[in-house]
Amino acid sequence: MRTASRPQLFDEHGFTSLDGTWDFYPGDVELAELDALDPKAIWVPGLWEAQGYVELDGPAWYRRTVELDSDGGFWTLRFGAVMDLAEVYWNEELVGVHESPFTPFELDLSGAVRPGENMLAVRVVDPPLDDPDHLLLAHGKQGWANHHFPSRPSLYMTYGGIWQSVTLQRHGAVVATDVFVQPDPDDLRVTVELANRSDRDERARVGVRTLGFVWETTVELEPGDSTTVTAELGATAASRWHPDHPVLQQALVDVVLEDGSVSHTRGARYGLRTVRIEGEHMLINDVPYRMKSALVQGFRPDTLYAEGTRAEIEEEVRAAKEMGFNTLRLHIKGFEPRYLDVCDELGMLLQCDLPVAEPIAHDELGDDTLLTRRSVAAVEEQIRRDRNHPSVVLWAAMNELCLDRLEARYTEGYERFAETLADAVERSDPTRPYIENDWIEPEPERVFRAPVLTAHWYGRLHADYLETIERKSAESRGLGKPLFVTEYGDWGLPEMPELADPPFWDSHGLYTAALANTRWPGTIGRFVIETQRYQGLSDRLQTEVFRRHQHLGGYCLTELTDVPLELNGLLDLNRRPKPLAVAEVRRANQTVLPMLRLESLVVAAGGRVVADVHVANDGPELDNVTIEARFGDSAGARTTQELLGLDTSDFTLEEIEERFRASIAGIRVGRLTARHAARVGTVEVTAPSVPGSHDLVVILRAGDRVVAENRYPIHIVAIAPVELEVRLLGGPGATADALAAVGASPGDRGPTVVSEAGLDEATGDEVRRRLAAGEDVLVLAQPPEASSSYPVQTVITAVETKWGSSVFHFTTDHGALASLPRRAVLTAEDSTVQARSVVSSVDGSQFPETPVVIAYKPVPWALTGTIVGCQPSGRGRLFFCQYLLADRAKLGDAAAQAVLGDLLRWLVLPRRALTREQVTRDDGRIVRFYRFGTGRTP
Repeated sequence: MRTASRPQLFDEHGFTSLDGTWDFYPGDVELAELDALDPKAIWVPGLWEAQGYVELDGPAWYRRTVELDSDGGFWTLRFGAVMDLAEVYWNEELVGVHESPFTPFELDLSGAVRPGENMLAVRVVDPPLDDPDHLLLAHGKQGWANHHFPSRPSLYMTYGGIWQSVTLQRHGAVVATDVFVQPDPDDLRVTVELANRSDRDERARVGVRTLGFVWETTVELEPGDSTTVTAELGATAASRWHPDHPVLQQALVDVVLEDGSVSHTRGARYGLRTVRIEGEHMLINDVPYRMKSALVQGFRPDTLYAEGTRAEIEEEVRAAKEMGFNTLRLHIKGFEPRYLDVCDELGMLLQCDLPVAEPIAHDELGDDTLLTRRSVAAVEEQIRRDRNHPSVVLWAAMNELCLDRLEARYTEGYERFAETLADAVERSDPTRPYIENDWIEPEPERVFRAPVLTAHWYGRLHADYLETIERKSAESRGLGKPLFVTEYGDWGLPEMPELADPPFWDSHGLYTAALANTRWPGTIGRFVIETQRYQGLSDRLQTEVFRRHQHLGGYCLTELTDVPLELNGLLDLNRRPKPLAVAEVRRANQTVLPMLRLESLVVAAGGRVVADVHVANDGPELDNVTIEARFGDSAGARTTQELLGLDTSDFTLEEIEERFRASIAGIRVGRLTARHAARVGTVEVTAPSVPGSHDLVVILRAGDRVVAENRYPIHIVAIAPVELEVRLLGGPGATADALAAVGASPGDRGPTVVSEAGLDEATGDEVRRRLAAGEDVLVLAQPPEASSSYPVQTVITAVETKWGSSVFHFTTDHGALASLPRRAVLTAEDSTVQARSVVSSVDGSQFPETPVVIAYKPVPWALTGTIVGCQPSGRGRLFFCQYLLADRAKLGDAAAQAVLGDLLRWLVLPRRALTREQVTRDDGRIVRFYRFGTGRTP
């Protein structure tokens, strides 16, 4: 059966929409066979996966009738986008093909249209992942990392369908096929491309009208010929487009034939503004640009790889602005034009990725291969479609190309491919800067033409990683081009309600099933909230690193919203906020941000917190600036008036550093330079004497006005000497120094401690003997290769810090480590002693009998293991800790000393003070708990 036919209605510009219900024929058949088949109904526009055909790969047919009341005139059939490959038939004749899944294409139907019923059929091919043709397409993120996710189909599966609108237009012989406004207000130009669709010579008058300018010229075109004209309009005093004042303008092009008839009319909306590179900085409207961006992938639970409604897009963009972002990175696909329209209107800047990405045929990289030709076409078509949008300030021609096969990046074929795409970008749009390959490290020697460098610096919330990106940021100074950190960020889980009919990508079953087997002692809801707290702090502290460095052009946080199974969004897939993460990122994006560079977020009770103070000012100059640091409302920080009478605005950073070397808690900065980041001094604050979590508050004032506030969650720990003699095995080294730092000393009596990385076969045998004799032994952190030397059957698994969900650390209800909060996902509390490996199996079980700190990483590369625990062995007890304590503890790190002290106290605690019991609740569930001293921990 065919879809019902009805006469098409055309608007005043000759357009009619062909959206609606079409006939759908999944499978690989010939056009002539369709009449014998029973079609399904499908909606255009829309991906077929979003309409129930999740497992469909390969070819499918779309068909509908188009009833017209005339065959006169000239006709253009336009597809907004078809994913991926399209063959278009009109009345069973092939009229065109297209090979880019994100961009529009137009087909000339002049002479092919007949009165009455016309048949339009489209063969759409979605090459599956194992089809070689998939690797020869500019496919965006389709097919990426399928093997990393536990579902089939994967998050980044291949998609298919007529997913953007289809229109038919009736017009005259000469048409304006493109209008490009080059929006420099000092040199406004409008370029018009024209084509003659008739079989005879045509003469036409072309008129351009905008901002009170009227420009006309006459063109003569031979049959089938095309030409380009440019209206050089000069300077204009009209309002500029700016993110705070997004004023949009209109340009109108009329094409009039010799007989006076209007052949075609085309408009273009634009904004007056400039973008240029000056040294290491990018300037918008001659003002230095500081990117504060979030990455957007454009997945939704109902439309999948297609954007939502205009209202939904507006809500999303407004949410990003409220979090302080000034830019969105539209990631590796051509977003539907309405998304860009909303950003134009709301003043949100855009980095637009072009869809060239992994997986790709690396052997086909070059300057004239099928892959190259398709990629060039995708680049040119997307830029031509979107270059009038003033919100777009940066293109990215490729993303992480060759990361799946790193050696290919250093070949001649890659160099020719990169330069060919650079030519395409420069040819299509000379008004904007661009990125050649949005890459993981700056590597200026492998950037051949583009004026912008990028870095993807992923990591986690721990001191070593923060120090690594601090070092990388400092080392990137002086590269001669703007550098943007265009990917970084951490994970936090969304709410995961149990659904009666869950979609294929639903996270509830995956996460809750795994979490139930991790010994997490609280509810799922509590765990979710705790992970969002972790995510927010991690994202904020990483952001502060980038804001401290004036030479960095800015940052792009991955990502604005969750996508299926990739849960690092600030909003979930339904665009609901993760409140704790959103609050931290909003703080990080403040226009003026005072920051402390802290060595640790753990401090001994009553100890000193000494930190350099930095300020990033992305706004105008401020005068009479003072900064105060204090713990809450306590008197631990002396006031500015008590400490300083010094204006630092006329001093170099070196002079400031010398003058503020003394213990202070307030700084009189004086003048704060506009759009500048710098270190302004040092503060010293006395920590509270009460253990627990305390906020270290930083307040920046201009005169009496509070301009900005920042705060750091400081975990205060009580450190008391452990006067204990221990028998140290595995060599002294740093472990002996660490023991001495907490009051313990190696000797011939007391419990046994195995030094970090000191477990070998001989040591393991001795530990096994002592356990069998009823002694207690503490084994400090060991690498995975030491598994075979453990006194009991043990598997030690390395923890890798790379892309993917975070390795969350959480505590059980056990009270052995008093320095760590119970039943909590840890953030600041262990940020300097992160474990690089965990015990994933001990004595034949996943967990020891007494787990205290557990590591849990859901997807991809799932991992669950124990960091701190205790297991009976022989007549003794085996205690183990995979936190790296020795080097940190001997240097005075409060977290390391507190945990090491707690372990030693637990080690010598009488066994009768710790018993394992269980009760049966009324609902029949068995609850196991430990009785620790006189307390009870369920």
